[in-house]
Amino acid sequence: MRQEVEAHAEQLRQRAELERWAEDWDRSGRSPDYLLTGERLTLARRWLHALQETGQASGTAQSLVESSQRRDLAFLRRVSDSIGQYALGAAEQQPEHSMLLTLAALGECTPTPAARRGLMTALASSHLRTQLDGHTDVVRHIAWSPDGRLLATASRDGTARVYDARSGRSLHVLPSGGTMVEGVAWSPDSARVATVGREQVVRIWNAASGEPLRLLTGATDTGRQVAWSPDGRWIAATARDQATRVWDAETGDLVHELRGHQDDVWGLAWAPDSTRLASASHDQTALVWDLSTGTSVTTLSGHTDFVEGIAWSPDGRLIATGSGDHTVRICDVETGELRLLVRGHTDYVWNVAWSPNGRMLASASSDRTVRIVDAHDAKVIAVLRGHTDTVWGVAWSPSGDQIATSSTDGTGRVWDLRPRGTESLLLDGHRGPVNQAAWSHDDTRIATASDDGAVRVWDATPGAPATHVIEQTDRVWSIAWSPIDDRMAISTNDGLFRIVRPGQESEFDHRGAVVECVSWSPDGNRVATGDHDGAVRIWAAQGCVELTCLTGHQDWISRIAWSSSGRFLASASDDRTCRLWDVAESRQLTVLRGHDNYVDDVAWSPDEERVATASGDWTAAVWDTTTGRRIEVLKGHEGRVRAVAWSPDGRLIATGSDDRTVRIWSSATLDEIAIVGVHQDKVTSVAWSQDSTRLLTASYDGTARIWLATPDFDRLEAEARGRVFRVLSDEERRHHMLPLNP
Repeated sequence: MRQEVEAHAEQLRQRAELERWAEDWDRSGRSPDYLLTGERLTLARRWLHALQETGQASGTAQSLVESSQRRDLAFLRRVSDSIGQYALGAAEQQPEHSMLLTLAALGECTPTPAARRGLMTALASSHLRTQLDGHTDVVRHIAWSPDGRLLATASRDGTARVYDARSGRSLHVLPSGGTMVEGVAWSPDSARVATVGREQVVRIWNAASGEPLRLLTGATDTGRQVAWSPDGRWIAATARDQATRVWDAETGDLVHELRGHQDDVWGLAWAPDSTRLASASHDQTALVWDLSTGTSVTTLSGHTDFVEGIAWSPDGRLIATGSGDHTVRICDVETGELRLLVRGHTDYVWNVAWSPNGRMLASASSDRTVRIVDAHDAKVIAVLRGHTDTVWGVAWSPSGDQIATSSTDGTGRVWDLRPRGTESLLLDGHRGPVNQAAWSHDDTRIATASDDGAVRVWDATPGAPATHVIEQTDRVWSIAWSPIDDRMAISTNDGLFRIVRPGQESEFDHRGAVVECVSWSPDGNRVATGDHDGAVRIWAAQGCVELTCLTGHQDWISRIAWSSSGRFLASASDDRTCRLWDVAESRQLTVLRGHDNYVDDVAWSPDEERVATASGDWTAAVWDTTTGRRIEVLKGHEGRVRAVAWSPDGRLIATGSDDRTVRIWSSATLDEIAIVGVHQDKVTSVAWSQDSTRLLTASYDGTARIWLATPDFDRLEAEARGRVFRVLSDEERRHHMLPLNP
């Protein structure tokens, strides 16, 4: 009875408190300032529910809670929008933070379009794939096993560890008697691991079992780094006693003691043929040693601070060094001559690593980043951000598509060279912007045209490499597949227009004015080209005879499109117009005027009653083809709209923009439906699959990608949750007005 009385008293107290809040709100004229938020709203909802069950809730109390909930939802929507906008600006610099915030906005607030776009952008910017945990101090070095399956780390917590590279699971702990471990290296067969540290010995371990195998002795001071020769015969290590030592890997016998540096010796790297060794020192130089004589043959100088990072290019011709002077230098092995000076880091550079194909160089720095540059011209390919302290170690996967790093923050990390977003297929292989991507007639293959002077042909299957590469002598502007067979039309910046089959000789070559765009007629019998001289030309596909020349544009023609019947053509031009042509009669039908900048692309509706255009004025537009009247302007992109495509079923319009997004619009209402994809750079082309379910896009980021026209946002969130490795702090939550206890 006492419990029942107490429960009743508590209910009366709750009712009185809720009614007091309701009376205060009512007396204020129902001012929004008196509405409930946060914990008070949560309590009020709970109390109101209990009172409603007993019929004791007043109308004023119900109105207060309902009004507070409506206002609370609006507030949450504003928070979600605000976070989405923040993520759009911060994703490139802080991808993990942006993902955490947008996940919270979508899960705890309201799934607004801005928050979804912010999450997609953060995913598209996030290189991070896996985090290696377990160490309790600085992770000084990291090495990828030659078979690609394992990673080894060296830490100042007195251990080395072996991890599964795919999952990040720790497999073995390799203890070193409590002394700091500075370096780690794999044998070429991935069966053994060598470690070196502050105990003046090199330890050899069985990688499969984690059991110790041998100690290599001879150093008289702290060990620094260790390296196994590519042929497996030798193990080299550097030390603070200014020497580099080389042991026989099988017997453990010391065979060389290389002296010549004037200070602490750190980094070392073997030549690919195992005949030479390079060492880096705090004396600001690197030395190249001939193992047959045990003497230095080249001195690499020029740095103005310590040199610790050193790496030999895969072809054996170049050596890269990283220094405390914040730079990376690439020098000729034979002459020591500087070939490339790489700037960009804002703090010490500790380590460098060449990609397996020799085209890229990665460098790790105290500025908490890893920078990946083109080894030919130092163009920045990617910057890996996410470590919270100095990045010491960097290593490429043998496949060249991932990078492992180690840091003072106590973690190792695995990164994708090319970050994956929400695309279902990523085609990566070009060394420059991709200007256009096109489906084959049966959607089983894809062709891409790039500034790197190549056309690549791919199987439209996840994981499949390029099946053919057609090299050209200049930038490839455009590519189009025949709608009936495997012929392709190609145009290049040096005025070449050609028709070719993958893997075969060209069927037709023509040189003239630069052809920026090509398009096949629906029956496959004709090809239209748009030239820099402002002319549209129609060619017979068989024999490649010029049939018609349509003139009228005042500037370059950027894209052309056939109508579904093959009777009409539309041409988009830098003269800010789109022109419609009757091909059968070789005459102009109308001129579509209204864009305030270049018209970059054009697409017909399947029923030929409308066309859509894309423009440099940041808009797309839909036009009536009979009258030439503009029906609607599609606004929303935040940059030049370079691409537009009408779905084969007529229901949707897709656009691609310099704002990096791929968007779809309803062709009935002309409202934006969704952002379905985000590239890392400008989007240059969009193309629908025949079943209208997928979009193929090309981009300045050097890739082509396939996106689902109906994004699976649940899968998107699930993917993002697997790419973050912490939670938001209370301070981060307060700053963005998120609840502290979600």
